Amino acid sequence: MTPRRGFGWLVGAVGLALALGAAGAATKLRVTYASGAPVYKAAVMGPAILTVPMNTVLTAEGKQGEFWKVTVEKNGVKTTGYVHEYLVEEFAEGGPGEGAVGPVGTVKTQAELAAEIALKVEEAKNRIRQQSDLAATVEDLRSLIPKVFSLEDPLRQKRTACDIYLWTGHALSKMDDDAGAIREFRHMFEVDFLAAKQGTEYIADTYMSQLIGTAERQYNGTFVGYTLQVDTEPKEARLKVDGRDSGLSPNVIISEQPRITLEIEKEGFKPEKHVIALKDAKNVRRFVLESLGKSVRVASVPPGGAVFLDGKDTGKVTDCELGYVAFGPHTLGVRKDRYVDWEEAVTVPEGPEPVARTAVLVAKAYAAVATWTGPENRPFELPKALALDKAGNLYVADDSPNRVRKFGPDRRIVPGWGDQGKAFKMIKAPTGVAVDRDGACYVTDGREGFVAKFDKDGRFVRKWGDVGSKESLLARPIGVAADGNGDVYVVDAGNSRVVKYSAVGVQKKVWGSKGAGQGQFYLPTGVAANSRNEVYVVEAGRVQRFSSEGMFIGAFGRLGAAEGEINLGLGVCCDALDNVYVVDTENSRIQKFSPDGRFIGAFGGRGTGVGQMSFPIGVAADAKGSVFVLERDGNRIQEFQPAWR
Repeated sequence: MTPRRGFGWLVGAVGLALALGAAGAATKLRVTYASGAPVYKAAVMGPAILTVPMNTVLTAEGKQGEFWKVTVEKNGVKTTGYVHEYLVEEFAEGGPGEGAVGPVGTVKTQAELAAEIALKVEEAKNRIRQQSDLAATVEDLRSLIPKVFSLEDPLRQKRTACDIYLWTGHALSKMDDDAGAIREFRHMFEVDFLAAKQGTEYIADTYMSQLIGTAERQYNGTFVGYTLQVDTEPKEARLKVDGRDSGLSPNVIISEQPRITLEIEKEGFKPEKHVIALKDAKNVRRFVLESLGKSVRVASVPPGGAVFLDGKDTGKVTDCELGYVAFGPHTLGVRKDRYVDWEEAVTVPEGPEPVARTAVLVAKAYAAVATWTGPENRPFELPKALALDKAGNLYVADDSPNRVRKFGPDRRIVPGWGDQGKAFKMIKAPTGVAVDRDGACYVTDGREGFVAKFDKDGRFVRKWGDVGSKESLLARPIGVAADGNGDVYVVDAGNSRVVKYSAVGVQKKVWGSKGAGQGQFYLPTGVAANSRNEVYVVEAGRVQRFSSEGMFIGAFGRLGAAEGEINLGLGVCCDALDNVYVVDTENSRIQKFSPDGRFIGAFGGRGTGVGQMSFPIGVAADAKGSVFVLERDGNRIQEFQPAWR
């Protein structure tokens, strides 16, 4: 068997950019091919150095692609070369040794080998005709080339190799890789010019015939053509030549015509069309594309949300980067299961400044993660109100023992807090508790009609108020809250109003009256302030929203049990994102609303089990997303977190 001219290209085509195997135990091989195994100088097809007879045992030093590296001794001379894996078989230690004779294993005859190759070529042809799995078919055809060298019949070898190159070129052309197709067709002529001509004589596809003609002229040196190297900034722009797809830039375009029409397309950039005169054999052109937009960075907390642009799913999830978004206004959205959809209007401006958005996603529902019933051996007896400071300490107003208890972030009671002197003992019926920005604690006494202030260490500072209906007096104060300015808001339930005080008890504003209108109240109980110092007041069946000066902004909710409806609201709080949590007592749940009153979700349910609620009365939320719920009849606090966090 004599390898034919032109097969040196196989180094690149088959991808023999390989490394020898790691050092270790040598591999034993036995020649299984009846005519022996040719040994090549390199791990490619070429002239054989020598041929090793069948059944010869070889020791392989490593493998490079499809070739074993071996050293053969003949007539006292050692020769190192490469044997194709198809012509040998491995065997384990203890198998046949040097000089073993007789066939071992399965050895294919020439007829079997030829039939195997022919069958695989026909299968590949059918897939190419159907344009099915073209890339895999190309690799399948290329893998047959080494086997073609095992055919002893020179004519069959030539014709089979030409047929493989011809159909490989067919497949590449159908994949819009004309340059690759021409290379394959040229290899066909390099194997045997006459066989190639005979195999392509009756091809009806005009364009395919043109490519084959180009390859033939390249082979015999008569081709007078042009090459155009196209580069673009940015790269990977789609190229079309005379309306036909020519791949992505950078690319080299081969043309027989001195004039071509080149189209350049890339998402986010202005498409271009050029008529180019190819004056020289080799031409180089570079194009800087004009941008129509810029990249937009989208993140979310938590990550993993689907990103939408102008209402369409981009197929990307946060955190991610959206390619080139066109200049101008857009609507950016993030959607994640069990979170409220996030949407924001964004304008992509011209200029170098980057565009980035972070969506803070709001959870719809929560699951209980912890429960406690007060300090060890001193459980809650009749808890009424709950507050949380910025350090994570919890404060519980407990009516039965007439005191306020402070719990650290570890949920252990803070010993000694509030026990200094007789000050705490003056509170007869604690109904509300709040903590300001400095850690000072405010407690309302619903029976005696006053507000008591204690410092962060629980020492009494002052008190103000008395029972009555005048503006300077309080009748059954319940809810209390402190805003970011240090002002204090008290729900004067007996007088159906809200009273605003300074941190030292100076009355600053009073608003409200009994009724169902805007700014009027029916059984008000809880109050909360958000980061903008807006004030939320909850009553029997709704929540009203005011400015810090008592100006009515809006209201949400109504009496009922459906989503967004409230039946006896007894507590309210705001989280770090200004979402509003309402204690919906008679419905045994907590409802969550956006700052403007849109219903987000609800959690809870009547009962005493984990996650259920027995007369919930107070609620607080920390900066980490946890929600704490105080139950009067359950005499406990439950901590809830987003169930999927």
